[in-house]
Amino acid sequence: MKEILYVQAGSFANFIGTHFWNTQESYFTYGDDEEPFVYHDRSFREGLTTKVGFSAICVASMVSFPPKGEPTYCPRLLVFDRKANFGVLPEGLYGDTNESEVPQWEGGVVEYRQEPIPISKYQNRLDEGEPEGDKEVEAEGQTGTEISQIRFWSDYSRVLLHPRSVQKLPDPADWEAADGDWNTSRESFLRHEAEHEILENDVRTFIEECDQLQGLQFMSDTATFGGFTDAFLTVLRDELPKIPSLAFPLLSTASYALVSADELTEATKAINDALCMRGLESLSTINVPIQNPSTWGQGDWLDGLDIDLRAPYHTSALVSTHIESSTLPFRLKTPEYDISSFSDILNLPGTTRTAHLAGIYPLPITVSWSRSLDVEKRIYDLSAVAGAPVGSAYSRVQVSRGLRAAEIGKYDELFSARRPTPLSIHAPAYPTPTSFPPFFSAPRDPTLTPAQHQESRHRALSTLTTSNATSKLFGSYAQLAQECVDRRAEVIVRMGLEFDEVRELKDELWALCDLYAGDTGEDLSVGSGDEIGEDESV
Repeated sequence: MKEILYVQAGSFANFIGTHFWNTQESYFTYGDDEEPFVYHDRSFREGLTTKVGFSAICVASMVSFPPKGEPTYCPRLLVFDRKANFGVLPEGLYGDTNESEVPQWEGGVVEYRQEPIPISKYQNRLDEGEPEGDKEVEAEGQTGTEISQIRFWSDYSRVLLHPRSVQKLPDPADWEAADGDWNTSRESFLRHEAEHEILENDVRTFIEECDQLQGLQFMSDTATFGGFTDAFLTVLRDELPKIPSLAFPLLSTASYALVSADELTEATKAINDALCMRGLESLSTINVPIQNPSTWGQGDWLDGLDIDLRAPYHTSALVSTHIESSTLPFRLKTPEYDISSFSDILNLPGTTRTAHLAGIYPLPITVSWSRSLDVEKRIYDLSAVAGAPVGSAYSRVQVSRGLRAAEIGKYDELFSARRPTPLSIHAPAYPTPTSFPPFFSAPRDPTLTPAQHQESRHRALSTLTTSNATSKLFGSYAQLAQECVDRRAEVIVRMGLEFDEVRELKDELWALCDLYAGDTGEDLSVGSGDEIGEDESV
């Protein structure tokens, strides 16, 4: 069945993942005459309830689930986060995922309990049985929820998790640094693994349930879970050295440009990012870094969106749209691809493991596929270093959502002229669940009807590209690492690293910078300002 095991680590990763799973849940069909266009079993596992409740696939219609012993679906997912970030998860079907810890002390105990976290307004709406069809929801004006109503990623979750999915890590002490502590982050995983044997118990259980595991999809916050990610994948590679993996490292606020070694806080986060990216080059099959939303630039790509770049609920919805769409071929019934085949396409020479994620969302119906500039100005690269010139592509995969039949021919004609010619996959419209934020703005084109504007919300273009633009990312990290070594910077001591270790990191980063630059002869260090080639990455 080519199942996928998903791993999410960190608050922003779980904000994105919640939107991702809500979208996948919306692909379930409930009528006898409705045929799903995806293989649900690739992302969801079937199990039996142990109590009366609501099924993961029945949440959409809010149909009360039958007595225990009935089949249901839950994600093939491991969720790692600090305890304080979980909020209130919907009650699980196999036991309570919010259960309190039982003290082991047998003597007298004075117990202090905090006030329970209230259930979110969106979860209350689901419990009340809100209409879920697009037409019903739009007619009643229910188009998502406000930022002020979202505190945790669980506030808008529409799927139920198996207890093995939930991995709650202790909250850091008040005096511990939250971001960029590479060694503490690694130790956090190793302690959790030693206590719970995650790989031996939970990971192996999920894998043994699969008929044919196609690979692992990993998403993590590098600022708080960079060392955690590195340790997890290192141990996993010892156990399963050949399993393909697709990783989405979510970079810190310091990943976008040159950072001085004197800026201790930012330099710590940047070195942490660099260590994570260096590790992923050897630990993961394909890696797609995502720049922090605080670094995203303004432009035509935001047409149709009124997005708050400071709100994880907003930015995670946009990132999720492109991650879900670009990986949709792994779950489609036709055409059928998997993580391994995508990796072969993107990593043709066998040395380009880092790709860029870019795209257009919402995709207006007025976009002119006959005019290259009209398309290019709307495409935004979520992986590129801010201000870096566009690079020459080595390979591309593109997934369109909701294109009309009349558009597909013009689309194919436009991109067939590109070199390299991208692999293009045309998929059904993006479902835009009701858990999505109401961040759509009025279109600039006054001739669009409300129906046409609404249609744009279900259209997207998402691309994965390997190119020499990646050299900018490794070049910026290498320059910082070199500065830290040359100046014996205090930040290295504070991070608990050895200077020889950072010297080795610096050499490997410069090697990666040169590797992705290829033989263009261009200066790809950050700030060079030179244009690279004629072909533009999508």
